Amino acid sequence: MTRDGVSGALFGAATVFLAAGVLGGSWPTGWAAAVCALVCAALGATVLAARRGRRTAPEARDAAPLPSSGTNDTDTRAPRTGPDKTDAEPRTAASGRASIVAAAVVWTLALIAAGVWADDDGDDIEATGKAPAKPAPTASLDPRPAVAWTVPAVGEVGEESIGYWGLGPTVAQGRIDGLFAYDGTDGRVRWSVPAPTREALCAMTPDTEEGVGLIAYGRHDKPCATLLAVRVSDGKVLWKRNLGGEGLVEGTLAVGGTTVLSAEEGVVRARSTESGEQRWQRAVPKDCETLAVDADATRTLLAEQCGKGARLLALDTRTGAQRWTRDLPVESDATAAVVSVSPVVLAVDEADKRGTHAFLVFDDKGAPTVTVPLSGPEGTLSAPEGVADDDFLRPVVRDGLLVTFAQRESLVPAYAVAYSLKDGRKAWSYHAENQTMALAAEPDGRIAVLEYYGSGRITLLDLATGKVSGRVEPDTGRTVGISIYPELLPVPGGHVVLNQIQMRAEPAAFALR
Repeated sequence: MTRDGVSGALFGAATVFLAAGVLGGSWPTGWAAAVCALVCAALGATVLAARRGRRTAPEARDAAPLPSSGTNDTDTRAPRTGPDKTDAEPRTAASGRASIVAAAVVWTLALIAAGVWADDDGDDIEATGKAPAKPAPTASLDPRPAVAWTVPAVGEVGEESIGYWGLGPTVAQGRIDGLFAYDGTDGRVRWSVPAPTREALCAMTPDTEEGVGLIAYGRHDKPCATLLAVRVSDGKVLWKRNLGGEGLVEGTLAVGGTTVLSAEEGVVRARSTESGEQRWQRAVPKDCETLAVDADATRTLLAEQCGKGARLLALDTRTGAQRWTRDLPVESDATAAVVSVSPVVLAVDEADKRGTHAFLVFDDKGAPTVTVPLSGPEGTLSAPEGVADDDFLRPVVRDGLLVTFAQRESLVPAYAVAYSLKDGRKAWSYHAENQTMALAAEPDGRIAVLEYYGSGRITLLDLATGKVSGRVEPDTGRTVGISIYPELLPVPGGHVVLNQIQMRAEPAAFALR
């Protein structure tokens, strides 16, 4: 290339790279760098073609014959000398035409590269979630899962959420400052029920029934004693009741069908979820205390400790009539949690180290059928909050299987394991690559396992076999913090992760697609 061509290329390089660096915020790389390089070459070729085109015309005029004077047709100019002057015109014209063709070719290549760059950049935007992408019908089918939205951290370090609900696209999270419902598609706050001044949310039902859930508030160092029924679709408070005495017994607020159950001072009470009117009450016997309450539309399970013994009762949810009672294999102080109402599965952890530490399964008449020890060949099993120390997991009971986590080689659980409710035998085990954090039942029957892997990975397991059938694994280069004891909730088109305990600056909630 001539000196003029080099000058044009250098000028083009300076212009293009300076513009890309200043306007784009960083120096071009990849396809962006290729486009800039081709544009530089195209500018240089264009400058060269233009200079050679200007040179061709004067040289052509020098070679043309002088006009005739009519008296002498002899050329009076000095003859050209030198071997390279005989074909100056053909070479100059050909060189100009070649430069024009070269410039056109390079400009074409630059345009093609720019098109590829734009398409590639568009794919990157869609993959990273920096521009909205059309959601896939189901999370497991999404080829490019991503962090769809986040809710900023709230409260102080170590602060614990109260619970959560899920109903269709709505996810409600209970925090000490109130109940907040997020839209599962974009994370917007759909509605909220703020806690009154100087009061904190202190209890909520584990789930909702007929679109209604119950929450409770209390003042500092005072009983958890203000009960509210909330409609999940719009956040409307249906009714409010102020409880007397010592208020709610911790962990004993539940809803079944259109009935809400609460263990209060000396009594278990049932109210209508629509009106709050009392339906029935059952006095807690003297020297007894309520350990756990849960219900569905027809059956209420009530675990009580009386002295050093304990028992499980089944009541009719609508009327409170007792259906059966069963003594538990307990001879010391115990904690208990209802894992499933139907089929009946109870988790029990006794103070006596040689006592009962197990999942207990009963038939519909209260007869014990299966015992799954919390510690055994598969390691230490995770139990619901309030049973084993530092456990917050909600095990899944589905299609005759109990699915929970197991801790073996390390101090944290890294296995998901399923046991048969018919004979108590292990049905399958899944070994995760990292710590297992939360379980959830998918609408299609699979089991979702949240793993502490990068920004969080959801592994989908076949319920019958435990085999991996899909993964939701964001690859966005964007770090989203998972706290200890998160909760996982499937929503249409994806999953929502709720951080129940804030350790640093993890988001209160975020969605994976």
